[in-house]
Amino acid sequence: MGDTLADRNKTYFKQAAELYKQKFVQDGQKQISEFLAGHEDWIGVQPPREARQTKLMDYACGSGVVSRTLHHLFSKCIGVDLSDAMLDQYRETAAELDLDESRMMAIQGDLCAPEVKPTNPAVSDEELSGFDLVAISLALHHIEDIDLAVKRLAERLRPGGVLLIIDGASTGEAENSGMSAPPGHPAAHTISHSSVTQDQIFRLYEQAGCGESQFVLADRLSDIPGGKMRMFFSRATKL
Repeated sequence: MGDTLADRNKTYFKQAAELYKQKFVQDGQKQISEFLAGHEDWIGVQPPREARQTKLMDYACGSGVVSRTLHHLFSKCIGVDLSDAMLDQYRETAAELDLDESRMMAIQGDLCAPEVKPTNPAVSDEELSGFDLVAISLALHHIEDIDLAVKRLAERLRPGGVLLIIDGASTGEAENSGMSAPPGHPAAHTISHSSVTQDQIFRLYEQAGCGESQFVLADRLSDIPGGKMRMFFSRATKL
């Protein structure tokens, strides 16, 4: 095992089962789910129709909060994660929803690496492209090169598809510590940056060939180890 940021995250998230028992994680997932369920029109994806199937990529999926909340809008959801332990959580969510692999599939891989290697299980380029929605939720702060990551994720969209990014916002509030972890916390060495601004997100979208960018701050602060953070929800359309 190497010592890249991706390697450190893969090792840390082996403890996925214990992580999801923590109240701050459960509360954060509830906050995300509530926002997404109440803003389907804002996200801008239509339910599947007979003429064309619709696909969601839930990137760095963890247990799949985006898939759990929005699966009814898609013919198929594909959860992608570095961690096999996290993918086990995603499979548990699929089982709870009574969705088989044809509707909700888990794939191990790093699609944002400088050199993308085959996934496990191996999936065709066609299957991993043409998505109506690609979502990355509370994971951008774990990625070293966020410019490359957003470009790579946007490449997976069909023209007119939506890239949804949820993470910690830089707002200038004294009580908002972003996605940082306190010194000595096991996750401290897995974080590349603690927060981003609206301008930074819009720049990332533009560089990735996306427009119609929108950015919404969460209506309340979220508890995290050692402090609080203000979540943001953003979306843009691939041009």
